Amino acid sequence: MQDNNEQLREVFEHFNSVTDELIHAYKLLEGQVAELNSKLQQANDELVLKSAVNERLAAKLTALLAAMPVGVVELDEQGCVTQINHAAGQLLPALQPGQCWQMSDWLQRDTQDGEYRRRNHDDSISFVSVAEVALAGQGSFMLLLDVTHLRQLHEQLAQQAKLASMGSMAASLAHQIRTPLATALLYAANLRQDDLPEGARVRFAGKVVERLQALESLVQDMLSFVRSGVVSGEQRVVDLQSVLQEVETIAQPLLDKKVLHWSMQQQNAGQVLVIRSDLVGALVNLVENACQFSVPGGKVELTAQAQGDECVLLRVANQGEAIPETVQQQIFDPFFTTRANGTGLGLAIVKRVVEDMKGSIRYLRDGEMTIFELRLPIVSA
Repeated sequence: MQDNNEQLREVFEHFNSVTDELIHAYKLLEGQVAELNSKLQQANDELVLKSAVNERLAAKLTALLAAMPVGVVELDEQGCVTQINHAAGQLLPALQPGQCWQMSDWLQRDTQDGEYRRRNHDDSISFVSVAEVALAGQGSFMLLLDVTHLRQLHEQLAQQAKLASMGSMAASLAHQIRTPLATALLYAANLRQDDLPEGARVRFAGKVVERLQALESLVQDMLSFVRSGVVSGEQRVVDLQSVLQEVETIAQPLLDKKVLHWSMQQQNAGQVLVIRSDLVGALVNLVENACQFSVPGGKVELTAQAQGDECVLLRVANQGEAIPETVQQQIFDPFFTTRANGTGLGLAIVKRVVEDMKGSIRYLRDGEMTIFELRLPIVSA
């Protein structure tokens, strides 16, 4: 009996010990659960706060998207429209969410400046600038900006600039015409004298004709400059050697008259795509300028040298004085001249001719030589 009591006592003690451990473990677990609940509540509060912030941000972005003057078209990964803003709806009224986006269905590329255009219901034309913003794995945005008004402003500005240029040109032309016209009128008035000797009459008539020819030359230069594109006719592939020889033939009388030392060289100049008569005229113009600014016995040179397979350099050089730095930026401007009887159109016409042939021209000074250098693209054989 005593042994049984002892066993029962041990069992109860063990049971009490296990119970105490379970109670302690439960309290620990209860504390951990409370801590986890606190953290969960904190995380939940943060999520609610972030959700509210995101909702406010989304509302702001939605309002901003709706108010933007730039049209925005949202596309999914398959290129289908998921959302458009008000500006995009105004530009493309027929565009609706769910449609597949094909640029050619809505806008046509404008070859003039790379923008896009579309015809409106009233047959007017709208011009649109388009940019795509790609999102990694999330589709893309198409940004559409109506630049019709901006284009109209540019056209108006260009028109105003053209009118201002025409006004300035007309004023310069009037100034250029006034002197030879006044001289011609003076000599013509002298021809009306009844007692004018025959020799003087012939001399005055010659002066009138000379001044009228100067006026005709000025008008011809003016027409050459102002017509739409100086280059007239069909461009052809020509051999530069034959062009240089023609220039030499035309310029030879003036070279002989001023007793100038002439030199012409060409090193594998090759072929160029030009209008032969215009290129010859431009080179003759430069050679005549070189002769007029050379002292008797000076050098005048015409050279052509290929620069690889890309271009050829044509140089007209003389031993005349250097052009002052103060006017070097103006020498290609219409009606700018340093000669008393010059029209100021020669170099302007040369520049237009060369640029229409996809080339360029510049002035430079090399030692004692004044040089005008033309750069023209070579035609591949």
